[in-house]
Amino acid sequence: MDQTNLSPAELSRYTRQIVLAGWGREAQERLKSSRVFIAGAGGVASAAAHYLIAAGLGGIRLADKSRVSLADLNHPFYRDQDLDKPRAVVAESRLKEVNPFAVVESRVKPISGHNITRLTAGCQLLIDTTNQPNGHLLNLAAARLRIPLLHARVWEMNGHLTTFWPGQGPCLACDSICFQEEERWNRKVGLMGPLPGILGSLLALEAMQILGGFRPSLLGRLLTFQGSQFRLSEKEIKANPQCSICCRPLKT
Repeated sequence: MDQTNLSPAELSRYTRQIVLAGWGREAQERLKSSRVFIAGAGGVASAAAHYLIAAGLGGIRLADKSRVSLADLNHPFYRDQDLDKPRAVVAESRLKEVNPFAVVESRVKPISGHNITRLTAGCQLLIDTTNQPNGHLLNLAAARLRIPLLHARVWEMNGHLTTFWPGQGPCLACDSICFQEEERWNRKVGLMGPLPGILGSLLALEAMQILGGFRPSLLGRLLTFQGSQFRLSEKEIKANPQCSICCRPLKT
């Protein structure tokens, strides 16, 4: 529930019922005043966006060129009647149902060097959920804007996620993990249905911490979830002092 849309009396009753240590009015106001850009509108993106909007995020801008297919019906946002409709447009409609007070924008277009600046303008955080090798464009945008980039990938029964923040810690270009495996993202492989929801929920939690004014938990850590064994592992990602992206960010 978005607490900032309640009257003082309603807020008082609500806060007496629900107490969350470390998350108060100031953090909620920060969340409401924030806007997030999400690359993709698939399962990971829809799970992350749902939880963020339901929590009271002020705005989301989604960019996705794909149309709803049978594979998308695994995800809660999409239904039979949505088949062949633009995923971003359907996602926008669902998110507005969840929180009509939030600003939700959809862009039915691929991300490119020509539009990345417009797509990310006014955002305080970027999320990359697409299994496509366009993360470097979002990394450049994060460096230019000096804002965090949350990155997640899913494949088969596995997934990984991390937080990049040029200037505050490592950026995507500091570590080769995301570039080494581009071939994997382009292969047509199966995906276990609940996996995107797991990764999307973790992304939303990390995003809320950052937007609420807390230190990111995954900065410098690549967290990997192995679904077949229900095992979490992590790898340290260090900032590269010679990185030309995060050490010398682009000027606006």
